[in-house]
Amino acid sequence: MPDYNTILFDLDGTVTDSAPGVMNAFHYALTRFGIEPETHSELKKVVGPPLSWSFHNFYGVPEDRIPEIMEYYLSYYLPKGIYENSVYPGMEELFQRLRAAGKCLVIASSKRQDGVETVMAHFGLARYFDFLGGSDASVGRVEKADVLRYIIDTLPVTDLKTAVLVGDRKYDVEGARALGLDTVGVLHGYGTEEELRQAGAAYIVRDAWALMDFFGV
Repeated sequence: MPDYNTILFDLDGTVTDSAPGVMNAFHYALTRFGIEPETHSELKKVVGPPLSWSFHNFYGVPEDRIPEIMEYYLSYYLPKGIYENSVYPGMEELFQRLRAAGKCLVIASSKRQDGVETVMAHFGLARYFDFLGGSDASVGRVEKADVLRYIIDTLPVTDLKTAVLVGDRKYDVEGARALGLDTVGVLHGYGTEEELRQAGAAYIVRDAWALMDFFGV
């Protein structure tokens, strides 16, 4: 197994269980836009992909009206939904152990940059991380591969074989593979083992404690 020095973590579904807030904000935005999902539980599929992609591909929102529905989404999410969230068991201990082992820790999320910073500060997790990377549509940083490229260039990561992304959905795996990064799929989030395996995850583990074993900490 490679000795990874830089470990990138997806945020939603990997570090935190953000589904309640994301789903509630998504539901609020859809109804304000005149769309009623069949059930609230079906909205779990929108946790993970970029939000604009989910609005367009799952619910047919025209691309030119994405900014409008995103405003509805954010009007719920920023004051309330972002805090309808919790850290997965064992994750903070994992970060403590990885830091003690001298690893470089990074967040690589499709969530907006300001949202990433708010969540990490709220849970007191930012102190463990060397870099927090999120999306920024104003500069074209939207897809997971865009975020990863930004992080790799900014740090910089000169040898991709020493870096790995931990994520819970196929979008994480696909984004990492586009740049030549290995991925570890974690099953406590929103993706299934089949989804992660089909996407090409190099490794799949169960939870934070399994990640400790995987990284030897």
